[in-house]
Amino acid sequence: MWSTKARSWRRRNKRGVSPIIATILLVAITVVLAAVLYILISGFTKGPGNTPLGTAYTFGSATQTSNGAAPTFCVAQAAISDWCDNLPVGSAGGGISVASLNFAIRDASGTPVSFTHGTPAIQLESASGTSIATYSFTTSTWTVGGTTSLSTTQTIVLDTGCTISGANLCSPIPTGLVLYALGVGSYSGSVQVTLV
Repeated sequence: MWSTKARSWRRRNKRGVSPIIATILLVAITVVLAAVLYILISGFTKGPGNTPLGTAYTFGSATQTSNGAAPTFCVAQAAISDWCDNLPVGSAGGGISVASLNFAIRDASGTPVSFTHGTPAIQLESASGTSIATYSFTTSTWTVGGTTSLSTTQTIVLDTGCTISGANLCSPIPTGLVLYALGVGSYSGSVQVTLV
């Protein structure tokens, strides 16, 4: 009698997944895992704004100049406390254009800076000094030449925009401030340069 009960218990607990269903489940799981790995490896999960800006663009070393010393863009403000920084394009890869950059000026602690008696502006100049694109801090847009491709032969000229004459009337003096280029569109993050 005991052996009959043991056999019936074994028969009752043998109900499991049939070999065919187990094979189908195993194949389905394998296909799903392979698809997830393919997506991760091929970069399909990488959406707009995920390319770090620093991989495509960097600043060169900044050099400061006053309105009387150089570029035409700075001279136009005609104020002796109007300062400009010349910022060569250090690197520009992958066909990056000016439309991929916005700008911000901050102090050493990262706080945004406001200038008195004027508004900063940026101009992109060719190797010959010709203006090829202009950026407005007021609208945070490129008002001229927004589709211009960046190259290492170009210079970004930052003008503090002082419109009043007299030493130190425009503040803060930009020395030690930081200019940030912020990624736009398919670029994220920022690169920075300390003004001199």
